[in-house]
Amino acid sequence: MGIYMCSEEQTMNGLGFIVEPERRIPLTEDRDVIVAGAGVTGVMAAVAAAREGANVLLVERNASLGGVAAMGLPIQGYVNHAGEQIVLGLAEELRQRLVAKGGALDHFIPCEMHNPYLVVDPEMVKLVLSEMLRDAGVRVLLHAQVANVRMDGDRIDAAFAEGKSGREAFRANVFIDCTGDADLAALSGASLSIADAASLQASTLNFILTNVDTEVIKKFVRDDPEGYGLFPLLNEEQFFRSDRYIMVGLQGLADRARREDPQSALWGNVCYITLVAPGTVCVNSVHVDGYNACDTRDLSEIERLARERVHQAYGFYKKYVPGFENAALTATAPWAGIRETRILEGRRTLTLEAIRQGEIPPDSIALGGYPVDVHSPENNGLIFYKVPTYGIPYGCMVPLGVQNLLVAGRTISASREAMAS
Repeated sequence: MGIYMCSEEQTMNGLGFIVEPERRIPLTEDRDVIVAGAGVTGVMAAVAAAREGANVLLVERNASLGGVAAMGLPIQGYVNHAGEQIVLGLAEELRQRLVAKGGALDHFIPCEMHNPYLVVDPEMVKLVLSEMLRDAGVRVLLHAQVANVRMDGDRIDAAFAEGKSGREAFRANVFIDCTGDADLAALSGASLSIADAASLQASTLNFILTNVDTEVIKKFVRDDPEGYGLFPLLNEEQFFRSDRYIMVGLQGLADRARREDPQSALWGNVCYITLVAPGTVCVNSVHVDGYNACDTRDLSEIERLARERVHQAYGFYKKYVPGFENAALTATAPWAGIRETRILEGRRTLTLEAIRQGEIPPDSIALGGYPVDVHSPENNGLIFYKVPTYGIPYGCMVPLGVQNLLVAGRTISASREAMAS
């Protein structure tokens, strides 16, 4: 092994480069389709391809399936602002399987702010997705990080992954990038963009509290709307009537906590979601901004700061939020939820104007209808407003410059404003 030293201007930190010797990498998989990333998007892509007769491999860097859907958040976007279910197909099958196992409520929870949503048990999400992959005959490799690709002109000839068995090479006719950060697309040289770290949406580490009396807060909201008010778009009567709800608000309470103890409240709004099990909530109140989650060091700092802030937020909830006095912190998400990183430049680009106009182009392969939801790093801001049902064109998943790659999930070709929906 040789070390090649060069000037500081040529390197990131002035330490030079280490040149690896040439290696023979075993080709261990030759498939019709390889999917990178096993969040809900990746699982749906893999199952769909397998049911069409493809021989499919799904590669995931973590130990379990589900991604953000296994963090405790509800699944949203099934239903538009008019209360019409617009997402069906495999997503509906997932919902029905969850309901059958007691892993989701058997109905959508009304919410005029977010549109009706589905409360799920994150552990059951992992199980049901695993069963769907098993039943479809998809081969799954966990603890396998896509690390590089070999290109043959404008096609991916092979992808390389690192895992416990070392480095392996995988071949496929088609690759699908569902990593959430367009990792495979970036390695293949597809055209991508990313905003500067200072303007990227904040990241959040969710955590789950048990032993919460979720009804107590309602009395305080009703009796003292100035001190305990809801976010303006939340319907108060709907909030009071439902035993399951999304809380966004209590800004007066958060402001009071900041005055008394600057470390006790971390964001402008109290935000939590009541879960399937009574007395259990998923807290969505931790914000970390100013970092690029596609940079290893920045991502490490996001995770470090987020875990510190979880415990600060936990202290705030127990001290200030009625009904949380006896709450117990029982779980944190395995990693921070990242709202924004790379965005693909595809054959089509979904724009905010198209969303606002409710355009459904002929080549649409899915429908969207979730509100525009921007967690701005400026002044802990939240930009939130409703949109009509709109179409997501197939071309938004087709990158420029790479022939046998598709990109799905939150990195499809869209403007930053459109991606916020």
